[in-house]
Amino acid sequence: MPRELTHDPTYRNTGDKEPIPVGEFEQDTVKAGSEVTFWSKQVGQDQVLWHGHGREDREYAEAFVGLDVVASGNGTGTAGDEIDGKLVLAITDSDQRRVLASATLDTLQQLRDTLAESRTDRIIEAILGPYAKPGRHLEVRIDADPSSDGAEVDPSASSGNLYYTRVSN
Repeated sequence: MPRELTHDPTYRNTGDKEPIPVGEFEQDTVKAGSEVTFWSKQVGQDQVLWHGHGREDREYAEAFVGLDVVASGNGTGTAGDEIDGKLVLAITDSDQRRVLASATLDTLQQLRDTLAESRTDRIIEAILGPYAKPGRHLEVRIDADPSSDGAEVDPSASSGNLYYTRVSN
């Protein structure tokens, strides 16, 4: 069973904050009841990576996030339809076959709603441990609601971003 990604205060002042723009997501089809990977980053041999960045307390937080993920019009969704479901952050093995650790960041509905807030009132994606070792992958996945099943994500029409932390050895 995979470990749970949790807030890790040990490393909150570590590394460089790197963005994950939704425009870098893969144009793929979401599936209800199944996590589909839309972004992945393999950890270099001289690095370690974490999902998120910085602290979780709002006063000192650095990684305020929001996403609006919409359909391309291919598949079951009409172009511009909101895609609903859960956003899952994961660490997988070097073959991307086995999930080693994961956590649900929030629902896509909540991440969409947070974009209307001022930046410092948005959802915080603080650094989550454990870190991903060299050769492993950070992944962003979507587990779609039944209402969005079969819709294809349109990264170019979607907006927002997430973050990860990079430390080079």
